Amino acid sequence: PAAAVSILEPLVAHHEGNTLLHAALGQAQTQAKQTKEGLATFETALELFPRNVPLSIRYAEALMSAGRARDAHVLLLDLFNNIEPTPPQIRLTAMAASAAGDAGDAYYYMSEYHIANGDLTLSVQQLQLALTAPNLTVVQKERYQARLDEIRDFLATARMQRTSSKQ
Repeated sequence: PAAAVSILEPLVAHHEGNTLLHAALGQAQTQAKQTKEGLATFETALELFPRNVPLSIRYAEALMSAGRARDAHVLLLDLFNNIEPTPPQIRLTAMAASAAGDAGDAYYYMSEYHIANGDLTLSVQQLQLALTAPNLTVVQKERYQARLDEIRDFLATARMQRTSSKQ
């Protein structure tokens, strides 16, 4: 990683518009135990390229490695409130929430991960767990319950349609 840093620094300086170089430098710096510099590289890159998905994901991973899971969780929530996440990105959000001590959101985002992968039964289980998590706000409880009701309604409708199509 240290050798990569020395190669990437001049490349980033000469090609500031290349987001991949910024991400690679930030990753190399954090892997070379230059955590402060790596996080600064990601922060600068996100100022240049706000809500860039690859940069944001790599920055969130670096934040988690640096013990700043809460910051990673906030970053990912902002990103995914504006851009449709992929299942691995949803899972990363759940992991960040868990590492930040937010069990409710961790279960909620694992539920969303299971929805994205087509497993509504596991999603229901995760939402049920989310509703039993300690220290939930009223908004969290209402959001989790609304999502659980939505999935249960969908499953009930699908069961009724299957039953009526067999008759």
